[in-house]
Amino acid sequence: MPDARRPGVRVQPPFERPRDPAEPGDRVAAAGIGEDQVGGRTQQETESTRTTHAPDATARHDRGMRTDIDPAEMGSQAFYKVLNSVIVPRPIAWVSTRSAAGVDNLAPHSFFTAACVDPPMVQFTSVGKKDSLRNCVETNEFVVCLANEPMFEKINATATDFPAEVSEFAEVGLTREPSLTVAPPRVKESPVALECRTEHTLELGDSTVVIGRVLHAAIDEDVFDTDERGNHLPSATRLRPLARLGRNEWSTLGEILEITRIPYKKWPGHYSG
Repeated sequence: MPDARRPGVRVQPPFERPRDPAEPGDRVAAAGIGEDQVGGRTQQETESTRTTHAPDATARHDRGMRTDIDPAEMGSQAFYKVLNSVIVPRPIAWVSTRSAAGVDNLAPHSFFTAACVDPPMVQFTSVGKKDSLRNCVETNEFVVCLANEPMFEKINATATDFPAEVSEFAEVGLTREPSLTVAPPRVKESPVALECRTEHTLELGDSTVVIGRVLHAAIDEDVFDTDERGNHLPSATRLRPLARLGRNEWSTLGEILEITRIPYKKWPGHYSG
């Protein structure tokens, strides 16, 4: 439906569905939800955050005060928490790999996005040397499964630091589904699986970016929808994706807006005031 407040913007109607009591949208705390904590607030962190006033921004946007942060002064571990709090929401790659010894690993990574259109590639970042990274390098294969809302607690559980010889599939109670083009299995409970071959790894400080070429996509039929323009594509409301925020916070899909891009020849010119 059109949004009277924002000309040219369409607001999709909310997706109505029954909720289980412990689903994240109900604000009920689920057991064990969390991620590794990266240190507490330190004297150095306090000294490296200073409140300043931005006159121009205040005049035009009523923003008021800003806090200036120097990452070098604050320290990388403390600033990591700041980054996670402002780069939001972050889609989650639920990465399935198989070790050289044949152990299936599964872990969520929220530094994740598409990397290339042609050929199709995706990328995720391993912060530190984790099992997912080691397996991607040793076997050159991995599967990115969509982190969906019904699997909320189990996705978080796969972030537990199990020993390399322990499979998260078995410990968390998830179903392996054979992949078509790679050895690592898909997660049957996830509606999307992108089977990938490792193309590049890029070391950046304490982290490694893994870039994989998508060899095959397996998507549940019931998440597809045909829109008014005839596009038959997966529907975000049917996928029910999860995303990561800051702290121990996660998010579900909120209001969806639609708007078309403006060709330069049709530029209306009213945005500059």
